[in-house]
Formats: sequence, structure tokens, C-alpha cells
Amino acid sequence: MFLSPQLAQSIADDMKCSIHRDINIMDQSGTIIASTNPARLRQCHEGARQVIAQGLRVLEVRSDSQFPGAQQGVNLPIVIDGETVGVIGITGAPEEVSLFGAVIQRMTEILVESGRRQEREELLDRARSLFLENWLFDQDPDYGELELRGQLLGVDLGLSRVVALMRLLPGEERGERPLEMQNNLFLRSIQNQIGYHSQNFCAVIHNRVIILLSGEDRERALATVRRVHAGIEDFYGVRLSSGVSTPSQAPADLRRCYMEARTACQVAAQAPPPRVACYSEVSLDFAVESIPQRIRRDLRQMVFSGCTAAEVAEFTATLDSYFRNGGSIDACAREAFIHRYTFQYRLARVRDRTGRNPRSPRDAFLLYLAIRAPEA
Repeated sequence: MFLSPQLAQSIADDMKCSIHRDINIMDQSGTIIASTNPARLRQCHEGARQVIAQGLRVLEVRSDSQFPGAQQGVNLPIVIDGETVGVIGITGAPEEVSLFGAVIQRMTEILVESGRRQEREELLDRARSLFLENWLFDQDPDYGELELRGQLLGVDLGLSRVVALMRLLPGEERGERPLEMQNNLFLRSIQNQIGYHSQNFCAVIHNRVIILLSGEDRERALATVRRVHAGIEDFYGVRLSSGVSTPSQAPADLRRCYMEARTACQVAAQAPPPRVACYSEVSLDFAVESIPQRIRRDLRQMVFSGCTAAEVAEFTATLDSYFRNGGSIDACAREAFIHRYTFQYRLARVRDRTGRNPRSPRDAFLLYLAIRAPEA
């Protein structure tokens, strides 16, 4: 079993902070791969070689000349799953350092196990990210190869999946937080929220968080994405937009789901918080987003040409509530904590000041385009 120098050095540094003694960690060949005394790195430690070769439970070195490459101290095996993967040496008088030798040995074994598990998880995360990138973005993916790779990763290509896409809102791409969102701890936190098993997984590709949810209906998927979305915004202090696709029907259908999630994510960026949208509910918004901004801006100016800035703000809020609540006067009134007649009066003001009736389908569409257009 391989013990990486990076992990070993991290453990040695941590142990020295605890006991204030120099620490050396040797690999299975007896070579010092980590040390709090840099001068000893890459030296051959004969005492460690004997610990491994003879299966010793402890080796005390009484003088610096007792073994080549060794100094006075205590050396103990690092045993993982019954295999000695290395040796940890504590420099100092044996009668002093042996008092906490067993504790340091066990702590080291725990840290090695934890570190190796984390390394395996990071490798698996990278393999899944590459797998997903090939699945979604290769021009002519080999589904036979993808299925084989999926089997090795424990991913069943045949399952129906919902794709969710999250991206930073414009202006949020700079600073340290977005960089932190690329690391493995970030992915691990999302993985814990979506269910820590191979059929639900996530990746960061092209600065976008992509989540695959298997066996989820629309409502459950939307609830999961909203929970993850809120967690990221709260912890990292950033603003996101998120889109959720309809379920896939076949492995090749996942690309269609990704495009749906991307479209929904674009629409969500224009919506009020929490800015999470499901593709099945954004067909009209998609049509609006397809119209060039210049045309939508001109339309907004035309519709509100006779209104003051205060009236535009008032009418925009009224119409937004009206459209979000499906034209239900009662729902709009409850949302605003007003009487239904008061909200009807507000709609009448929109009609009188703009010349367009929100209750007329033709006029409603123009008003919808106007409030969704960027301001001049």
C-alpha cells in the first residue's frame, strides 16, 4: 500500500505541533519520506527497515550510532488493514518519548486512513467529472465506452436522470470565493446534500455546477436543488441562478436535459430570489429570453412612455405579482397583504396609464415582455 509523501508530511507536521518533538515517517523501504527536520528527508533509516522486515511492534534507538540513518528515539509501525505501510519515528530520549508513542502511533494510523480515503474520494470525483464532461460535451460520444466507464465508477447510464445547473450571477465571478467553489470540499458538501451514493453526483465544469439526480420526480428534484442552492449562497456569500431539467429518457437524452437546465438557469438569473427555475415552467420566459435585448428595451420604453419612474416601478411590481400568481387576484392580494379590490385598483391603474389591459391576452403578453426587459 502506497503512502504519499504529501500526506506523510502533513501528518508529521501535525504530530510535532502536538508533542513538540521532531517526527519522521518512513515508507515500506525504510526511506524517510516526511520529516520535521528537512535535513533528514530521503535518507535511509535502517531502524525502520528492521521494524518492517522483522514485524517489530516497537524499536527503541538508544544512540545516534546504533543504526545507520537513525537517531535516538522510538520507531513504531503504521499498520492499516493488517499491512505495515510505513514507520513513524519520534526523536528524543526513548524513556521520554515512549510515554506517548502508542498514542502518536494510533493517531497517525487514523490520519493515514482518513487521508487515503480522502485521496480516493478526490480521485473518484475527478474521474466522475471527466466522465460527465465526456458524456455531455463530446461531439460524438462512444456510449459503449461510456457504459463501461460507468460500470467501473458505479454509474448506471440506463437510469432516468434530472440535470441541474448552477452558475454565478454576473459580477460574482471575481474574488476568492468562486475559486474555493472549485475545490473538493465544495463538491463533497454538495454530494452530502444530494445523497452520498454513486447514482447522484455532481461536478464543476466550465465554472458551472452540474448535478445529476436519479429517480427524482420534478418536485423532489426542485426541492433538492433549492436546498443546495441556498446552502451555497449562504456559506460562500455569492448569488447564483439555477435551472432544473425534465427527466431523461435514455443515455443520449442527457444532452437535451443539460440544454434544458441551461435555459432554465438563464431564465432564473432574471427572476427574484431564490432564482431557481424548472424548465417545464419557463417556456414563456424562454421565448422572452430569445428576443434581443435591444428590441425588449425599446418595447419597455414604448409601453411605459407616459409613466413616471415611480409609476414604472409600481406597475412592474404589480404585474410581476399578477403573472407569477397565474392571474389570481386573491393570491396577489394575499401576497401583498391587501384587499383584493385594492389589487384590482392597481391593475386598473396599469391599464389607464399604459393603455394596455393586463387581463387581455394580447396586452398581457406585451406587458410581460416589458417588465422582463432590461431598463434603458
